[in-house]
Amino acid sequence: MPVWQAPSFLFIVMGVVIVVIMSVVYLITQKYDAPEVLILSEIAIVTLLFTVGNFIIQSIEQMAKTNKMKSEFVSIASHQLKGPLAQINWEVELLLAKNREGLNEKQCAIIKRIADSNERMARLVNDLLDVARIDQGSLVLNQERFDLLQLVKKVVENNRFLAKANNVEIEIVCKENQKIVINGDRRRIGIVLDNLLSNAIKYINRKGLVKIKIVKKKHEVLVSVKDNGIGIPLWQQDNVFEKFFRSANASRYQITGTGLGLYISKNFVEKSGGKMWFKSEENKGSEFFFTLPLEDN
Repeated sequence: MPVWQAPSFLFIVMGVVIVVIMSVVYLITQKYDAPEVLILSEIAIVTLLFTVGNFIIQSIEQMAKTNKMKSEFVSIASHQLKGPLAQINWEVELLLAKNREGLNEKQCAIIKRIADSNERMARLVNDLLDVARIDQGSLVLNQERFDLLQLVKKVVENNRFLAKANNVEIEIVCKENQKIVINGDRRRIGIVLDNLLSNAIKYINRKGLVKIKIVKKKHEVLVSVKDNGIGIPLWQQDNVFEKFFRSANASRYQITGTGLGLYISKNFVEKSGGKMWFKSEENKGSEFFFTLPLEDN
């Protein structure tokens, strides 16, 4: 879109035009007493304001249309990609299940890397689909009853290999044998936990500790994920939950990621009736918090 068609630029133009016109009308009324001069001046003012306002409305409509087309394209493309990715996954599983005996160790390792890459691609496609649904306001969460603590333990186990590879220990802090029943979307809350935990592990550039703390309150449960990683620069902390955000120090340490995880997680939590926030200090670590209503609430 050209600069002169941008709504922000047109609003500035409208403000300048209004000031100029008011000044001109004031001078005209001081010089001429004829009512027809005043009427013609008002007609000119209304016409000019209507023209500028119409340009602003058209520009906003064009931006909204473009944004809708972008979201629809991402949604359609992601749906089309899911089919081939699922087919690759089925073929790899079939190969390992029925023809494993004919493969040597090196070939099995190659197939495992193919499966891992396919899984990462499937995760990215699902993230893009969720982003498109959030942007279109069509995100729908499933409702089921589940134990949040058991889900946390499962997510931790799924990230054990990543933690070991990065020389990171994971600790769960919660009252022993405590049952925390949630009524919500189990899969998507699992994605929230996985995003926070995997981020915490990846952003530790030395031997570290990730602590997951679960506190059951009267009407809600508070979950926090704390790490002693590289932290987030203060000047970038207002942008953390934006789409495609990557902190400057993440690029410096060459940490991979799409910048969608926190944006998706925050929307999942808020859609579930909770809140998400964080505190961070560069070179000292970060702690992300989120709340969810308990089943009775």
